[in-house]
Amino acid sequence: MNNQQALQKTFEHARTYFPSLGNSYKGRPVLFFDNSAGAQVSQFVIDRVMDYYIHRNAQKGTIFARTVQMQQTIVEARQLAADLIGATDHTEIAFGQNATNFFHLFAHHLGRDLHEGDHIVITEADHHANVNPWMELAERGIHVHLWHVDEQGNLDFDHYKELLALKPKIIAAGWASNATGTIHDMKRITEMAHEAGALVVADGVQAASHLTMDVNAAGVDFAAFSTYKIFGPHMGFGYVNRDRLERLEGWCIQKELEKDSYFFEVGSQNHEGIEGFIGSMEYLTQLTKDAEGNGLTLDGTPLANSCSTRKEIAGAMHFAHLYEQQLTDHFLAKLAEVEGVVLYGKTAEQSDERLPVFSFNIAGIETDTLGCALNDAGIEARTGNYLAINLMKRLAVPFGGNALRISLVHYNTVGEIDRFFNILEKVLKELNTYVHQ
Repeated sequence: MNNQQALQKTFEHARTYFPSLGNSYKGRPVLFFDNSAGAQVSQFVIDRVMDYYIHRNAQKGTIFARTVQMQQTIVEARQLAADLIGATDHTEIAFGQNATNFFHLFAHHLGRDLHEGDHIVITEADHHANVNPWMELAERGIHVHLWHVDEQGNLDFDHYKELLALKPKIIAAGWASNATGTIHDMKRITEMAHEAGALVVADGVQAASHLTMDVNAAGVDFAAFSTYKIFGPHMGFGYVNRDRLERLEGWCIQKELEKDSYFFEVGSQNHEGIEGFIGSMEYLTQLTKDAEGNGLTLDGTPLANSCSTRKEIAGAMHFAHLYEQQLTDHFLAKLAEVEGVVLYGKTAEQSDERLPVFSFNIAGIETDTLGCALNDAGIEARTGNYLAINLMKRLAVPFGGNALRISLVHYNTVGEIDRFFNILEKVLKELNTYVHQ
């Protein structure tokens, strides 16, 4: 069995861990093609949440055995998150409501260290979760600059150099686009920012469900992630580089953060969600075991010499990315056969620079009309701008800044892609007939 066959076998089997993938709509199997908005969860997650409610449902701050066990579980979960993204240890991780909430927290606390006339750089490519919190600081006389993209949606590094000449204090940038799937060179972004004296707040939400993340190697200072994009419950977590804690200002925060980043965990946490997150990491561990059982190996990768837990968790994302390259190539080849298609982002020749996230329009067809017709056929595909508002305004002008988005993850298959295009062909025939009547 060669590597391609081993990957297919591994990820076809991965589907069996997800009970929801057997759902149907109007008697037809559902195609879960809206994974950028949120992924499905495995039985590992479901079992963990159920077991929590039966055995460990308690509050912090007491001496009860269940409470002590639950508090230990939270530390365990933070460590798993650290292993997933390549953080130093659990003290750099805090759980919270979602990634958006962490960007607001970062903007609030970092913003207290800024003064009128200071500069911040945000990007034209980003989800507004990592845009709006920084825009609010403009009300205090802080200059917020928009880092432009080119006609394909790539970040313009010549423009970045111009912005860095302003000596900005903060760069807020995404690791990958939730609209086009373009992977951004976060290490390059960070190195250039640090040379200019700026801190980097990275949006790792979209990348974390597809790539092996390494915040230390990339050099980011702060980052946020959504666990529900990483096959877990609706929750998020933040990363705070230990070397940057002194930059956070706020009431009592410096004293608290001398210990760890848990200060951000304000009030009671989503304990059942944290348990479910552990379940999602157990799933990734199993996925790595399945891949290695099929003859795949992490030898020769940066993970080869990592600690066992990071290797088990992040290794799954390494194998997933390899498999998703097959999905990406197949999808782009089929899409190229569609008459009138307008694809946003990287082309087939640049497929290794993108995720299996595809936003496109069809000439002569309203975006929402196409989306509704596909939904009626059991295809969960999103329409709109996905809150990548500036980017879609730039790329999809003839369609009002909107597009249809198909976003795949490793439990999707080549067979599902073929089924999608068969349905799309029929839908387009019907819509074109209607349009020309």
